Order: sequence, then structure tokens, then C-alpha cells
Amino acid sequence: MQQYFQITGSDRYLPSHCITASDLDQRLNLKTGWTAKQTGVLRRYQASESENGTTMAREVITGALANAGRTLADIDLIVDASLTVQQPIPCNAALIQEALGPEAAGIPAIDIHSSCLGFLAALQMINGAFAAQSARRAIIVCAETPLRGVNWNEPESACLMGDGAVAVIIEAVEPINHFALKIQTFAEGAHLCECQGGGHRLPPYAYRADQKHLYQFHMDGKAVHKMASRKLPALVESVLRDAGCTLDALDVIPHQASGPAIEFIARRLGIASEKLHATISDHGNLIAAGMPFVLHDVRHRRPNGTRVMLLGTAAGYSQGVAVFSL
Repeated sequence: MQQYFQITGSDRYLPSHCITASDLDQRLNLKTGWTAKQTGVLRRYQASESENGTTMAREVITGALANAGRTLADIDLIVDASLTVQQPIPCNAALIQEALGPEAAGIPAIDIHSSCLGFLAALQMINGAFAAQSARRAIIVCAETPLRGVNWNEPESACLMGDGAVAVIIEAVEPINHFALKIQTFAEGAHLCECQGGGHRLPPYAYRADQKHLYQFHMDGKAVHKMASRKLPALVESVLRDAGCTLDALDVIPHQASGPAIEFIARRLGIASEKLHATISDHGNLIAAGMPFVLHDVRHRRPNGTRVMLLGTAAGYSQGVAVFSL
């Protein structure tokens, strides 16, 4: 595979309202220190009533365009890769285009929905579009508000989450060799992470108070970790072979799932601490925004040409790994 893109701009955003681990311990009557120990998250941020995925997306897209020295007139495609949707129809990206104003009119706007791997799925699709010369500049945005959908009766997952957003500008370049990106899905784990309510199978108008938990996020974290332990290492090895490199040559950005999950991945794969980039303690699990949120920081601290690996798991059960050059 060849890499037909380069990231030329990025920006990220966290709401102003901070919720600490000790706040959650008190709110949920948990033992002092439980949230920090079990999740690795010391603080996360919650969107206010006036904030949503659309308003946060507009904020980061504006910043990313400025960082890239571009305007909306330069953009050929808007891709929203978020998990949290604002409404069933139209897609998030259309609502984001509306929020961006008349300057965005006419730009194709689509959603890529791949749970926590949305950013990788969007990269894969756009790399192909650039290779086919059907576009030259695109925006990927992930704007997540998971705190509105957690089940506080399941603190193992609820205490992980945080709201936030990130956008990147990617532009077509001459092909770069040794690019590799693979996503796999194993539906034997389809129900390990899910929110059953809200679609046609269990529609919103059928909501009953005694079924509230079906409309909220549920995760069997232990089962997800077990599947990742069995299946993710082989995918990493395959991507490294395709990319023609070894793990120690890469800066590694894992999905910011949980503190224990990141530590597990680092041990299981043998990732050196100086090569591992994890900031979940400062913002929580940002769903699809997690990896690009950290990538924003890495690209500002590393020189152009630095090779990075993004890897993670998602509902499905899905897993994805990418190696590319900044």
C-alpha cells in the first residue's frame, strides 16, 4: 500500500466543565480512589447544555483550517467520523456543514461510523479517494459527547468517558511507500460493547423508563480485553510486515480506552514507554476522537516524516492498526 495523504493541520477542544475522579467517587458512592485506580482517568470534561457535537466540530474545524493555512474554499470533502450522532437523519457531517455557514455550501459531507475506529476508517477511505484523484483536500472531524449516554449504574464504563472533539486537515501528496492500514471485525464480540436502543430494532418512541439501560452504553470490558489479547497482536505483526518496519521505529498512539487497557497493550506488544503516547488520565475516553486527539499533540512535537502507529479496538468487535508518516 502507498500513502497518498499528509496531515497539514489539526485542532482539538475540551469543554470547560471538568469532572474529577474524586467527584465521581462521591457522586456514585464509590470507595475513595476507585475511579482513578480502575479507569486511569483523573479528569474528564463534559459538554454544557449549549454545546453538542456540531458546535464542537465547528470550533475544531475552524482551528484546524487556520493551522493548515487553508479555508473552506480549499476543501473537497467533509468527513465526520464520530460515534455519537446528533440525530438519525441527516448525517452529522451535513449538520456540521450547516454550522460552518454558506462558505461550506456544496462540499460533499458524509459520515463514517466505525465506533472508536472511526478516524482510521476515514483515513482508509480518504487515502483511496486521493489515490483515485477524486479529491485533494479533506477534513476529518470527530466530535464526541458520550457522557450523555452512559449508564451510571455501570461505573466500570461510565467513569471512563469524556466529551471532546478534534479535526484534522489532510491533503493529497505524491505516494509514500510503506503505508499500512488494516481493520478487522469479529462479530463473535458484537454484543460486548453496545447501545441497543435508538434504532429501528428498539426505536425511541418505544422507550419505557424500565428499559432505560437499553438506551445507554454497555460494555463488558473484561471480555473485550480477552479478545484483544488473542487477536490484536497478530494484526499488529501483519501491519508491521506490510509497513516494512519494527515497532521500536514508531511512535505508538493507542486508542485511549482506559488506563489499564493501555498498560495491557503496552505489555502485550512490548512497546517502550518513551514510544507510547497516552494522555487518557487528562481527558478520559473520547471514543473516535481519542487517537486523533493525541495525534494532534504528537505531530506538533515530532518532525515531519516521523512514522507513527495508531492502533485500537472498537465495538463490533473490531480492531484496527495503521502505520503512516507525519
